[in-house]
Amino acid sequence: MRSAYSVETVRTAERELMARLPEGALMQRAAAGLAAACADLLGRVYGSRVVLLIGSGDNGGDALYAGARLARRGAGVTAVLLAPERAHAGGLAALRRAGDAP
Repeated sequence: MRSAYSVETVRTAERELMARLPEGALMQRAAAGLAAACADLLGRVYGSRVVLLIGSGDNGGDALYAGARLARRGAGVTAVLLAPERAHAGGLAALRRAGDAP
C-alpha cells in the first residue's frame, strides 16, 4: 500500500527543514534524487534524450536542476517552459550552463 501526505504536511516539513539548511540545499537534494531516479529509468544516461515539462515555482526548479545534472552526464535535455516568465531562474541558469537551453 502506498501512503501520501497532505500538502500542508509536506509544506510544514519543508519549512522546518529549510530553516535548518543553507539556502537552496533542499532543492539540490530533490534535484539529485530526481536525477538519480531518472538515470535508473533510463538505464544509460549518456546519449539519452530527456524532456522536462516545467511549470513555475520550486518544483520546476527541482526539475531544471535535475535536468542540468543529467545534461552534465551526457543526456540531451529539452525543457518546455509553461510559463517562461515565471521559470525558476537559478534552475534555468544551471541547465543553460550544462549546455542545454530551452
